Amino acid sequence: MEEVKKLDVYRGNQFIGQLINGNQLQFIYSDTWINKKNTAIIPTLSTSKKEHIGETVDSFFENLLPEAGIRDLLKLKYQVSSTFGLLYEVGGDTASDLTILAEGKQPTKPEYQRIEWSDVFTSFKNQQGVIATAMEKKNIRISLAGAQRKMGIVIRNEKLFLPLGNSPSTYIIKPDIERVEGVWASATNEAFVMKLAESLDLGVAKTFFQPLAKACVIERYDRIQEDQMIRKIHQLDLCQLDGKTSNIKYESDGGPSLKRCYELLKEYGVPAKDLKRFIEWIFFNLYVGNYDSHAKNLSIYFPEQEGARLTPFYDLLCTDIYPGLSRNFAFAIGGENRPSHLELMHLKLMAKELLVKENFVLEIGQKISNQILASIEIIYENLVTCVPKGGELTMLERLNEHIIKNTKKLQKRFNFV
Repeated sequence: MEEVKKLDVYRGNQFIGQLINGNQLQFIYSDTWINKKNTAIIPTLSTSKKEHIGETVDSFFENLLPEAGIRDLLKLKYQVSSTFGLLYEVGGDTASDLTILAEGKQPTKPEYQRIEWSDVFTSFKNQQGVIATAMEKKNIRISLAGAQRKMGIVIRNEKLFLPLGNSPSTYIIKPDIERVEGVWASATNEAFVMKLAESLDLGVAKTFFQPLAKACVIERYDRIQEDQMIRKIHQLDLCQLDGKTSNIKYESDGGPSLKRCYELLKEYGVPAKDLKRFIEWIFFNLYVGNYDSHAKNLSIYFPEQEGARLTPFYDLLCTDIYPGLSRNFAFAIGGENRPSHLELMHLKLMAKELLVKENFVLEIGQKISNQILASIEIIYENLVTCVPKGGELTMLERLNEHIIKNTKKLQKRFNFV
């Protein structure tokens, strides 16, 4: 990496301020941004103060980066290890409405290259082909948080385009997770669980399985296509809102609890229907066996004229189907994080912790379980027609059986039948 001490932060073409490298990261708003009374990039970095330094700056910007294994690969590729260094390399299209560039550089006019689904498959499988070449030559700088390889694309009139430079994407492509022992057909898994959640009207990112790419494709809810322009919507995950870095996303590590997540949503003024969706999300994850549903999988965003909203849900898949993954839920429910030990009393304790009426919580739990059992066969039959035979089809069959069995078991334990 060339010697860079400052990064410029933009919202669209508007210069917000600078991120400065040092013993601690420092963020400084521009005078123009403050004088125009623009909003803060996060409320804890208020524009009432020009300069910010410390943990709040670290947690906000660190959470824009990919997590875990992908971050390690980026460190090797670019020979950098710091949040600042990685943002310099991949901060072009972040999981927010911000663009982060080297000092003095400005956002470029969006540029896209036409590609095919077969190119996507080749890129994921061999890291070769037209996409790999474009990434090398055109300096594609995409920062998508999460635990697996991802690619940002644009779909317009059923045609596929690769964003170049810092051009925004409108869809995220997620192939099967690799290098995690015992995990297989995760793209099929995620597509199935996301489609199941969509059928329950939980409010999820629109998702489909793409057979040629063998990948799960998710529409970005934080991007809006307007004619030929793509507008970004500001979003913040709950680790950012709570001032936690991405390695403290689990409650057991000191990350936000269910109670704290609920408090954060209320503090930032999301409407009552979103608070209800949060409780629905808890039950849905329990029934489908998504035990990795941590605080970074919850975000708020700011659609025009709507204020703060809980975003559509994302990163939903059944982790319980993989024997090598944790059997503990990411959050404690009424003090218990082992789904196999959850009883009705734990749901009642959760309601008490959230300061929500007990019957309201239990009615949601019963409704979600009934809806899953009523919808799952239809989702299964629809996906069977588009996944390849082999591991993907086997995954669908096992998921269908596993989720039905787990939902009925919990229904009985919670006295919902």
